[in-house]
Amino acid sequence: MSNYNPNNLEGGHSKSMTIEELVDLVDAELTFDCALPQVLPPRTIRRLIETQARPWFYQYYFYSVQKNYFFLDRKLFETDHFTRYKWIYLPEDIQTVIKIYKVDNRSLFQLGINSPNLSVNLGTSNNSYLQSYMTTIGELGIYKTVIDSFADMLNQLSLSTVKYDYNQMANRLNLLTSVNTNLIIESYVNIEAEHLYSDPLFIRYVNGLAKTKLSELVGRYEFNLVGDVKYNPAALKEEGKADIDYVEEYIKKIPNSNFVVVNRR
Repeated sequence: MSNYNPNNLEGGHSKSMTIEELVDLVDAELTFDCALPQVLPPRTIRRLIETQARPWFYQYYFYSVQKNYFFLDRKLFETDHFTRYKWIYLPEDIQTVIKIYKVDNRSLFQLGINSPNLSVNLGTSNNSYLQSYMTTIGELGIYKTVIDSFADMLNQLSLSTVKYDYNQMANRLNLLTSVNTNLIIESYVNIEAEHLYSDPLFIRYVNGLAKTKLSELVGRYEFNLVGDVKYNPAALKEEGKADIDYVEEYIKKIPNSNFVVVNRR
């Protein structure tokens, strides 16, 4: 742990970290490896992690979530509860729902199976301007991209998706249209917290929150250290705010940082 540098944002990180290890790491940052007495209780640091840092990262940090699919059996929509309220509970680790697909014979092509009529081979052989023997792989790629874009546009005009409303705070999915088939939910799911805790950005963000909270504590009461040395609340607050602002601005510049925008059809 002593070789871990939370300011190093380059490269990946394969090690996970428990919340207890993260609390110890932040406490070491605040006390300069126990050179200063502990003032901010570990319980407060843990609360900052669980109630402020972790929810914010799951909502705004693209790499804190992973795309996943969930299957909903049609029998679920025949229960008395769903018939009455038209909503169901989803797992707590689902951050946002992207789309909900109907699972029937006509919609199977929307789940990643290429329709033969939209394949590159058939498309080029049926197009007099794109013969396979004179077309480069680059031109085939461009042509396939155009076909896929056209297919996406057609999907938006089709009835293969279901209108819905998802409340992430209550983990409640409300289906706004009648359903008589199985469904597949395309969603973003929170990664395990242990992997998030080892992210350098997350560590720096928690350090910033902890320094800000410590500045509130020592600014409200008089704290004299050994040798009659006092804390500087203003400097602590400024340093903590700088860490928080840096992380938030850094995350905003990451591509796909607006992934939480939900599409409803």
